[in-house]
Amino acid sequence: MIKPPFLKTGDTIGITAPSKGVDDPLDIVRFRNAESVLKERGYVITFTPNVFTNFEDRSSPAKQRADELESLIEDRNVRYIVSAKGGDFLNEIFEFTDLSKIRDDPKWIQGYSDNTDILMTVTTAYDIMSVYCGNFGDYGMEPWHRSVSENIEFIEGRRKEQESFDLYETGFGERITGLEPICGTADVIWDSDDCEFEGILLGGCFDKLLLIPGTDRDHVSEFIERHGKPIVWYMEVYASNPDEIRRSIKTMEESGWFCNVSGFIFGRPLFYEGEQDYTELMKDILSGYNVPKVFDADIGHKAPRMTMINGAYAKITIKSNKGTVEYIDL
Repeated sequence: MIKPPFLKTGDTIGITAPSKGVDDPLDIVRFRNAESVLKERGYVITFTPNVFTNFEDRSSPAKQRADELESLIEDRNVRYIVSAKGGDFLNEIFEFTDLSKIRDDPKWIQGYSDNTDILMTVTTAYDIMSVYCGNFGDYGMEPWHRSVSENIEFIEGRRKEQESFDLYETGFGERITGLEPICGTADVIWDSDDCEFEGILLGGCFDKLLLIPGTDRDHVSEFIERHGKPIVWYMEVYASNPDEIRRSIKTMEESGWFCNVSGFIFGRPLFYEGEQDYTELMKDILSGYNVPKVFDADIGHKAPRMTMINGAYAKITIKSNKGTVEYIDL
């Protein structure tokens, strides 16, 4: 696996909007605060033109989104690319983009939700680590939550381990200033027996992962065969229903995604609707895999978010319903 160079003082952080853009005044306040805070930390910040535009839930036409992402990939001053937003239409850019250019200058790329598609391609097709964590707006909260400060510490090479958090948000809080921090109200309880397992991390938003099998972006089985190591899958549901989940898991299995799985980690679902309990549903679907299955982890849409590094080899430890992710090869 290729580990991009860690971020250092004077490096450029590039922000682009491959899916949705930022046009809400409170989001703009948040982004400008993130820019200011990261500049104070010693970084140069550059926004592509489409970050602050939005039309029909797209920052710009698909080709423009592709071109602006590629511009950051090709800019050798940019060492860390962070997505502006999630959304629903990122997959439109693949007709126009060539992510293979990142092999010429590996760098960290981070996002979550709709950005799953980019991260999985960068890691499984080109063997470059990528980061599933917050989008750029998280850096604009005031004050920073521990999840945010630890996120940048990973990118700076100053952290190799992360522990689960104490509280999480059950939904989206009211926004007044645009700088609102994470305000957890529910106890974080990782639903699992005590256990340890390890492997290469792969995953992201389930709603986006399910769109990959069978496309020309599906390099997962080749990645697993190429590396020959156990795989830890992490996933978090945004709004999938039970029937969709069952069909998608079956397709992933048939595509060879789980042939060397050593464990599953599931984040807290955001908009799951089904008569069967989500945890019981997943346990039933995956009953044929005699590996640890962890639920309600700090991954995805219900903040705070742990920094999950695709392609990195990690040891997962669950004890007394708390989790630790220790990266072995960072």
